[in-house]
Amino acid sequence: MSPFTPLTFRTARGYELDIARLNDVVKAISMAWPDKECKLYRNAAHLAEKARQGWCTPRAAFDAFVIAARAQGCIVECRQLRERVARELAAIEPENFNPPEGLPPTLP
Repeated sequence: MSPFTPLTFRTARGYELDIARLNDVVKAISMAWPDKECKLYRNAAHLAEKARQGWCTPRAAFDAFVIAARAQGCIVECRQLRERVARELAAIEPENFNPPEGLPPTLP
């Protein structure tokens, strides 16, 4: 089980990497970013190295990484599945929905 909520990081060159552990954060920090001179990026890189050495919590390093990556537009948002499910649910007509036998009728 992952200690962090997994997310997808997209490098400046378009490579996508799943981030779920501190080792993934360290790897992503070393990859191509739009702006490696950004203060948020430098802070995330510093905290990732400190966490790897045991001087900082992995959670702080992960959170700093997420903030820096979001600021540079490197986090891939998982909207495609939610949008597809929403479209399919919206397509269900109430008259086509038949509840199982024996359920009490619902109130309007």
